[in-house]
Amino acid sequence: MRTTLLFLITAVLSLIGCAGASADEGGGSLADSVTVNGSVVLRDPVALPVGTLLTVTLEDVSQADAPAVTLAQTQFEVKDQQAAIPFSLVCPAPAVRPGSVYAARARLTLDDRLLFTTTERNQVDLLSPSPIELVLDPVPTTDAPPTPEASLTDTYWKLIEVEGQPIQVDEQMREPQLVLNGQESRFAGSGGVNRLMGGYGLDGDALTFAQVASTMMAGPPEAMQQEQAIVGALGRVREFRIAGDRLTLVDESGAPVLKAVAVALN
Repeated sequence: MRTTLLFLITAVLSLIGCAGASADEGGGSLADSVTVNGSVVLRDPVALPVGTLLTVTLEDVSQADAPAVTLAQTQFEVKDQQAAIPFSLVCPAPAVRPGSVYAARARLTLDDRLLFTTTERNQVDLLSPSPIELVLDPVPTTDAPPTPEASLTDTYWKLIEVEGQPIQVDEQMREPQLVLNGQESRFAGSGGVNRLMGGYGLDGDALTFAQVASTMMAGPPEAMQQEQAIVGALGRVREFRIAGDRLTLVDESGAPVLKAVAVALN
């Protein structure tokens, strides 16, 4: 009898413990995700046009030789003009690993035009998150008269933006650029460190790049990361748009992945 009673008590306590664990696991959303709160401010505050969209992205930037991995992203229209625009990013807790490097970036766009963007790396501690502030700088624009529409092929296209981020060029880098040969359906160019080459297919406004290859030179980590982003973006191109001397390459959803400007070569 004593043994039986002891067995029953042990079984009841085990069931209570399991129930508590299940409740923690089932309703423990705080343990399943990590939330980063912050705000976006303009370095030079201006009134934003109606329809301006804010996009904030949280990325794993640990691998210098590979594209950044998106962990969380939020996008919404900025309807109320305010000095600091609040946002929240929620990423899955299992994606957070000790030793990894995480960063946040933001941009303000109107239709297809980039108005403001972060220009510095904003590192985020996901193991002990605290509120962050992202400062956006204006993207230069010109009020020059419209230029004649450039040709997609046989034009030197200077790459100026990849995945919504302005392309950075320092003294140790080549200028990232593309030239599409109109007769051979081949392209050549530079990712900033290595020469790029491959083929392309063109059908009306539809455009795809194939067999993208590069030389194997090493460069500064940030330059290599930017080059990998360019190569990855080329693989996702499905259509092109030209307005004057500006080229926009978009993916299958219509989102811009690369932007370039035509440069006259003397």
